[in-house]
Amino acid sequence: MQDDDDDWMFPRRMHSPECVEREQLPKGSNLSIDPEFLRKRKLRKLALRQQPIMEDNPWWSYLDRRNASAFPTFPEKMWNLGDTARWVIERSVEAVDGLSIDEDKLVEILPDIHRALSDGEVSAFAITQNDPVPRELPAETWSVYELVIEERNGLIRVFPFISSSTEPEQHLLNVKVKREDVLQRWPVASSSPPVRQTTVGAENRCRQWLAAMMKAAPTQPIPKGTLREEARAKFPGLAKRGFDRAWDRAIREANALNWRASGRRT
Repeated sequence: MQDDDDDWMFPRRMHSPECVEREQLPKGSNLSIDPEFLRKRKLRKLALRQQPIMEDNPWWSYLDRRNASAFPTFPEKMWNLGDTARWVIERSVEAVDGLSIDEDKLVEILPDIHRALSDGEVSAFAITQNDPVPRELPAETWSVYELVIEERNGLIRVFPFISSSTEPEQHLLNVKVKREDVLQRWPVASSSPPVRQTTVGAENRCRQWLAAMMKAAPTQPIPKGTLREEARAKFPGLAKRGFDRAWDRAIREANALNWRASGRRT
């Protein structure tokens, strides 16, 4: 499979001592281990058997700290799918800056990330083999694509794959998502998540409301300022910036370019 991503992660459980003899991860995880990699790893562990394993200082924490020190990712405005998954699982700066991930939990949270992309709650961008310029992907993209996990040489990554495709080819490359959207959709526990989740839901409902209106009258735009006030009354918790994002996404979703002009002076 051809890919243009640098999004590979260390699966923690795959490399843990109790997994040395295991030849396959839990059924349905889309992960498998290269037998030759397993054999070499077992030989290395036999050679190092006398060294104690520190459960409170696992091997992957060292790699995570080294990567965080050299290449901190959390401050970046755009994250890849692996960064996003590590945040959703652990909700910590250290997790995003690291390289390792709990592959069992990754399988559990991928549907949630896919839903957020499908609902337009998280904006995604990608390039293709024929277009090297990053383009924003419409939310409808994710009705065709699913998120899958690939294992290669003991590393794993997440990438979009066409659900109905019979060819092992990746069409969307170097997928990036907005960090701001991810933090808003999956806030940390101490940040009053019910309020922020309500804000995200209000923005998504507003987008759907605007898109339906635009599709019904693509050449008869209503002034943005007028609809902003109506939307903020209709969807409690919707902020001005949230409305602006919903407005832009609705225009793209409905392909209602005439509506973009109606918002320039508001």
